[in-house]
Order: sequence, then C-alpha cells, then structure tokens
Amino acid sequence: MRKICLVVCAVWAFWGVLWAQAPGTPEPLGAWPFFKVIQAPRNYTGLLEFVLDRETLDQARADQSDLRLYDSAGREIPYALRLRREVERQSTFAAREFNRGTEGGASQLSCDLGEQPVQHNELEIETTGNNFRRLAEVEGSSDGIAWSKLVSDAILFRFAAGGRSAEQQAVAYPESRYRYLRVRVNRDPQVDRAAPEIVGVRVRRAVHIPGEMVGWAASLEGREADRVDGRPASVLRMDLGGRIPLERLVVATGGGAFSRPFQLAVIDDPAAPVVIASGGLTRRADAGAAPLYFDFSERFARRLKLTVIDDRNAPLPISGITAMSVARQVVFEPGPMAAAPFRLYYGSSRALEPHYDLTSRLPEGLSSRPLIRLALGPQRDNPVYQPEPKPFSERAPWLVYVFLAAASLALAAILLSLARASANPERADTLN
Repeated sequence: MRKICLVVCAVWAFWGVLWAQAPGTPEPLGAWPFFKVIQAPRNYTGLLEFVLDRETLDQARADQSDLRLYDSAGREIPYALRLRREVERQSTFAAREFNRGTEGGASQLSCDLGEQPVQHNELEIETTGNNFRRLAEVEGSSDGIAWSKLVSDAILFRFAAGGRSAEQQAVAYPESRYRYLRVRVNRDPQVDRAAPEIVGVRVRRAVHIPGEMVGWAASLEGREADRVDGRPASVLRMDLGGRIPLERLVVATGGGAFSRPFQLAVIDDPAAPVVIASGGLTRRADAGAAPLYFDFSERFARRLKLTVIDDRNAPLPISGITAMSVARQVVFEPGPMAAAPFRLYYGSSRALEPHYDLTSRLPEGLSSRPLIRLALGPQRDNPVYQPEPKPFSERAPWLVYVFLAAASLALAAILLSLARASANPERADTLN
C-alpha cells in the first residue's frame, strides 16, 4: 500500500511540474489550432499594433484571452489588448484659493495646487448672474512670480429662457503642471455694471480618448414577406461570416422619407431567437440617401434577422447591412531582438489569461499617437495542434453500458436474495 501511495504522489508531482510552469516559460503551442502571420516593415522602432479581424474573433474566445504572439524565432512577445471605446473622463483636484480681488471691470482669483501638482488642462469658473457673455483668461506659474498665459479670451456664458438654460463654464488649456493658476473674468459690457463675482473655481484634468469601430458586411438572404401581429412585414436574414461582437447595425436603403417599426434578433439558434434591438427606422425628406444606424448592447452573433413592418407601404429597398463593433486592438513592442514576421496564435480553450506588464505601462493617451498598423494574414491551421482528448466516457462509450449492465445484475441479485429470504421465514430469522 505504501508503494502505491508513493507512485501516486510521484505522478501527481510530475503533472504539477508540467502544468505549473516557471514564469516566462513558453507554452506548448499544440493547444492552439490556428495562427496568422503578421509581416512588419524593416527597421521598425517603438510600438506596433493590429486590429483583430473576423476570423480571429470567430475562433478566439469571447474575451480574446487565448491570444499569443510569437516572433519567427519562437520567442513570446508581450502585448496589450485594448477595446477602442470612446472615453470621456474628468478628474477634479483640490486647489487652495487666495488673492481674490477686482481691477477695473474684471475679477481676479489665484489658486494653489500644492507642492506636487498633477497634470491639469481644464478650469471650471463659476460666476454669478444670468444672460451674460464674459471673456476669461487663465495664467500659470511655478513660483507665483513669473506667469505664463495659458488661454485668453475664453468665453463664459449662461442664458435662460422658457424654463430652460444653457451655459459654458469650463475653460480648456494645454496640459500643464503649474502649481499656481490665476483666473481673470471680465464683465459683460451689455449686462454687467461692475466686475462679476467669481463664486469659485475647480481645477480638472479632462481626458478624451477617441474610439474606433470596425465594420463587417453581412451576407443578405432574400426578402421574405410575413405578418407581425397581423401587419404586413419584410423579414431579412443575414450571415455575418463568423460569430463576432456587434453593437451597431448600419442599413443602406433608398426609399425617400419613411418611418417603419423594426425588430432585430439573433438567430444562431433558430428555435430560440433573442431580440437585441427594436424601435423605428426613420428618415426625413431632407436626409437624402444617408444610411441609417441603430445601437444596442454588445452581443456576439453569427446570424441575424431584421423584421421591418411595412403595413400598406412598399418594402424598403435595402441594398446592404453592415454590423459594427468596437475595434479590438493589439499593441506590442517587439524589442531589438525580435525577428519578424510574427505569428498570432488563437483558438485555445485551455489557455490562461496572460496578464502582461505591458498593459499597465502603456500611456493613457496612446490612441492619439501614430502607431504602425500591421495587417493580419490569412488563417492557417497549426501543424502541431493536438486536440484536447475527449473524456474517457466519450472515448469508450461502451463502458457505460457495461457498467449499467453490471449494476443491473447486482441489483437483480440483491432483489432475488431478498425474495428468497422472504419466502423462507426460518432462513430470514437465521440471517437476522
């Protein structure tokens, strides 16, 4: 028994060594069924990037955590996967006000952001009054003595009418780390009799990260006439060429001005369609032939069904439909030792999320910088791919029947023994 336990422990330790690899150890690529070759320009430096295409999104996992990038020498290359959604973010910083005052028709205020100010690029200036248009200027200083102008003739306004109002209090300026800021607000000569009162200022950093979307042309099937709640309708089924993420549908159609109710459903399982959007397709008479689009929460789908209620109107002449999704961008820095071309592996169901350090090292404003965009090559089968072995019950299904038969025989034997014991009370007493 002791020898058996030692053998079991040794086997367990062996598999532990295989699965718990040391950090940086290359993973065996036999777990990835597909790869794409990525060519790179000569003498490249810095960051490179590419956007995942339809084939990659279809075969990779939904979170794309199975992506692996290698150079031609077999070295793994860290990467950062970025969803290119448009982002608007603001951070407000504490600032101590000092030196309030007025000079002629202008009010002035200074503020101190502390000994270690962070980057800032926006100032919200709150002033009293309504229906005004005032000019403001902002200056910055590192020591409170020498001042540099950050922005001049910035417009502040507030107008109210009919219970509604519109205002502009924010003043944007270039990225700055000045410790001191000085604000000057001039009076509106049409409204103000004296210098306006500055209620307060808030120092902020406003970040705008532009987004990027990619489109996938759908393959349309022929229009089908149908009825929805007794109303004549047109049904269009489409195939996206792969199971991909989408959150916007762009419909190219003529037909002039119209307004039609619609419903969009995912029909990957024809027996259980899932409605993901509904509303109205509307075009004004002065809109020309511009494509229509509608947004919805992101979903993965391959086949869609668009139902448009026509009533007594002629069906819309839909010439094309494009599914849009947020671009999945892969950013990487090959380094001087990396050898092109590169290979992107994907499609593994066993791969763990890699968590490369590069993700945290990328600058926040990376989207505004020009990066070298590479193109993915065609999908190729991985010649060393080894499919994950099926469970033993699937590899030897006959064992299930053997087990059931043995269990049935054992149960029959028990029942037979009980029947005989009940037929012979003396034997039953003896057994008891």
